[in-house]
Amino acid sequence: MYRSAALPPLSVMIRCIMRASRAAFVVVSVLLAMHALAEQANNASGSVTVNGHATALHHAYARYDAHDKQTRVLITDRALDAGMLAEESSGEFSGEKPSFRELSKSGEAAGIELFINDQNEVETVEVFSEAFGMPTPITARKFWYEPSRPGAGWIGGHSRTKEADTFFKLVWQYDVSFLTTVGQKGFEAPAASAFAAARKANDALDASRILPVGGGEEGAAYLAFRRSIDARDGKAMMGAMTASMKNAIAAEMHSSPLTESALGSWAFMQSMPPGKVEVVGGVRDRDATTLELSKTSIAGGKTFGIAKLVKEQGVWKIDADNWR
Repeated sequence: MYRSAALPPLSVMIRCIMRASRAAFVVVSVLLAMHALAEQANNASGSVTVNGHATALHHAYARYDAHDKQTRVLITDRALDAGMLAEESSGEFSGEKPSFRELSKSGEAAGIELFINDQNEVETVEVFSEAFGMPTPITARKFWYEPSRPGAGWIGGHSRTKEADTFFKLVWQYDVSFLTTVGQKGFEAPAASAFAAARKANDALDASRILPVGGGEEGAAYLAFRRSIDARDGKAMMGAMTASMKNAIAAEMHSSPLTESALGSWAFMQSMPPGKVEVVGGVRDRDATTLELSKTSIAGGKTFGIAKLVKEQGVWKIDADNWR
């Protein structure tokens, strides 16, 4: 004769079911989070290097800061979940689990954050690295940025330090390319399918926009202009500049119309110590081409500049030449 086993009290059964449900919920939540991270596209490439140690960067997230009127682009070596992104966006950290910046302090993560103003200039770079001890913002005219034109709601491009920079005893630099959506309320990552389509269109456009080292035709025109300045060749300088630039110089030199003599005096004011001028990059857009410039002096010091060129009657002319 068989007896049926006695059932436990109802309250015990309910607690067991609830514990099992909570465990299942946790497991499902973890699996969903892992799936979300796995779905994130590698939408950045490049590295940040501190004291000779390079860390490859793979993921980019962006948000628009309406208060500062800047777009912030966070580029990391690991995919960040929604919680980490929300904390970085708000600046408020729950402490329930390590944040991205806490992980960077312990060497478990690394990255940089670019602060891009409405003139498409990188004004500040925040470095996330164990060597820095804590997230460290660095503001200076030390960064190149060649922006892409990916369309509304997106931001992308190529950015890098102009040269290795020293921060106390740390030597650091970065060189990254990225493409991502811009969150209006916080950092966000593009869906993999949307990123694939945007990257295809963006790569095709950038192939004709982003100039190689040397600057192509525009670079050759600019270097010829610099040689005419060094030679104090007023006629050559006059022929190399746009009407707008000549008018600006005429006003500066109080010479109307602009004479070769006044232009020669202006050229003397633009003189720099002897050295090698190079075009290290640039971007060609519909209305103008912007060149990134570097000059290495005989002593080895570097200075940097930006030139703007436009086409007049089929010829590239210098419209602006600024060294900082």
